[in-house]
Amino acid sequence: MAAEPRFSVIVPTYGRPEFLGEAVASVLAQTIDDLEVIVVDDGSPEPARSAWDDERVRLIRRERNGGPAAARNAGLEIARGRFLAFCDDDDLFTPNRLELAEEGLARAPVAICFNRYLDAPAGRPVALEGDVRDTVLDDMAPHLGRTALERELAPRFDESLDAAEDVEWWLRLAGADGVRVTTVPRIGYLVRRHSGHRGRTGYEARIRSRERVLEMHADYFAAHPRARAFAWKRIGLMAAGLGDHRKARIAFLKSLAARPTAKTLGHLARSIQPQKTYVPRQVSS
Repeated sequence: MAAEPRFSVIVPTYGRPEFLGEAVASVLAQTIDDLEVIVVDDGSPEPARSAWDDERVRLIRRERNGGPAAARNAGLEIARGRFLAFCDDDDLFTPNRLELAEEGLARAPVAICFNRYLDAPAGRPVALEGDVRDTVLDDMAPHLGRTALERELAPRFDESLDAAEDVEWWLRLAGADGVRVTTVPRIGYLVRRHSGHRGRTGYEARIRSRERVLEMHADYFAAHPRARAFAWKRIGLMAAGLGDHRKARIAFLKSLAARPTAKTLGHLARSIQPQKTYVPRQVSS
C-alpha cells in the first residue's frame, strides 16, 4: 500500500459483526484499488476482529463508546488519503463507488453520488451543485456514504451529538468559504434497512439531536425557513413513529409556521386522529 493512498474510507462500527464484514468487503472490491479502509471499532462489547487478509485495512479500537461522531473523528485523525469517503458498517459500496467519487472530484472538492435502499428500487436522490450553503438542508442532507471530499476540507464531527451529526457536519462544510459541491447522478451507495442494534441512533436520539442542531444553528434556520420547516417535519415524523403524537403535533405546527405545505398539513391531521403508527424510513439522520 502506498504511503499516501488516493482514498481513505472510514467505516465506524459498533456491535454489528454480521454486517461489518460485508461492508468492508464491498470497499475492498472497488475498481479503484489505491485506498485504505479505516475500521473504527467504537468500543463494541465484543471487539471487532480483522478478518481481512488485506494490508489496506487498518483496524483501530476506541476503548469507550463515543458514538458515530467520535468514531469518525478517530478515523479522520489517522487518514492518509488525499480524498475521504465514508461507509456505514451496515451498508455497502457498489464496485464503482470510488470511481464515481473520482469523476466528481475532478470537477469540485466535494462530490456526491446517488444511493438506494438494498430492498427497494432507486428513488429520487437530491442532486447538489455549486455553492449549496443556502439549500443543503432543504431536504435530506446527503448521506455520508454518498459523500467524498478532499481530506483537508473535512470538518470534525460534533461529538456532543449522538445522532444528526452528519446534518450538522454538512451545514458547516457547505458554509465554508469556497467549498463547491457536484453530483455524479449514478448509484454508488446501498443503504440497508434492518431492525438490528442502533446504539445511540434510535428515534429518541435523533429527535434530541435534531432539536439540538436547530438550537446550535438558530441563526441559519431563522434565515432559511425551508430548512427549518424540513427539520421540524422530520422531528414530527420520528415522534409519530414513537407514538408520541403530542410531540409530533407540536413539531408539525412549527414546520407549517415556517413553510406551509399540504403534505405537512396531512401529517398534522393524522397526528390529531392517529389510526396507525408512523414508520418513518430508517435513515442515518
